[in-house]
Amino acid sequence: MSSEEMKVAEPGPQSDFCPVTQRVIVVSPLPRGLHELVRDLSDGCFDVMVFHHLEQGIRNAQSADLLILDLTAYREQEEEAALKTLMMQHTEEIPTLLLIKECMLPRMDERLRQQELLVWPARPQEVIYHAQRIIRTSTKKAPASLLMSGTSPAIYKDLWIDRKKMSVYRNGARIELTKTEYDLLLKLLLSDGAVLSREDLLSDIWDTSFLGGSNVVDVHIKSLRRKLGDRASNPTYIATVRGVGYRMAD
Repeated sequence: MSSEEMKVAEPGPQSDFCPVTQRVIVVSPLPRGLHELVRDLSDGCFDVMVFHHLEQGIRNAQSADLLILDLTAYREQEEEAALKTLMMQHTEEIPTLLLIKECMLPRMDERLRQQELLVWPARPQEVIYHAQRIIRTSTKKAPASLLMSGTSPAIYKDLWIDRKKMSVYRNGARIELTKTEYDLLLKLLLSDGAVLSREDLLSDIWDTSFLGGSNVVDVHIKSLRRKLGDRASNPTYIATVRGVGYRMAD
C-alpha cells in the first residue's frame, strides 16, 4: 500500500464525536496482542467487540459490518484445517479480514489465500484502511451495512449517512444539505447503482411528472455536487448518464 493510500485511510482531523459508527467483531485466542488494532479501530469510529472463541464471534458477527479473525496463533495444519472448515461454513455472507503471519502464506490453503489477508503486526492505521475498503467494496451485505435497513446509518465511500437525523457526514464533519439535496442523494443511493432518469427523480422527489424543459433536477444535482466536492467530469459520487439522468459513481 502506498503512502498516498495510507493518507486517505487515516482519519481526518479529530472531532469530539463520531456521527455514525460501524460494528467490527474481532476473534482472537490471544486478544492481548491486538490492543493496537482495537485502539485504532475505535479511534476510527468503529464499535469493536472482541471474542476469544470462534463460534461465539461468528454468531455475533451476523449483525456486524466486518469480522476480523486472528489466525496468527494457529500453528498446526490440523488446527488451520478445522478453522478453515468452520469459517467457510459460517462467514460466506460476512465481510471478513484474516490476520496472518507472513510465514503462514506458503502453507495456507488456496481458499484461505483468496480471502482478504493482512500480515500482522501491520503499520499504524493500516487496519483502518483495510476495514474501510472491505466494507465499501464487499458484495457480501452484512445487515449493519444495508442502506435499506430502516434508519440505520450507512456508508458510501467516505460519506456517512444517518437516515434517522437526515444528515450526511465526511470525516466527522456534517455536510449541510437542503432537504431536496438530501432526498436526491438518498434516492440515488437506494437505486443500488441503477440509472435514474430526470423524470424518475421529478416524480419521486417533486411529486410531478412534468418535465416541460425545466432544468430543476440538473440545478439541484449541480448544487449537491458542489457541496460534496464532486466534479461532473471526473465523478466520485454522482455520475451523469448523457441523455438519460444520473447514477452513483463506481
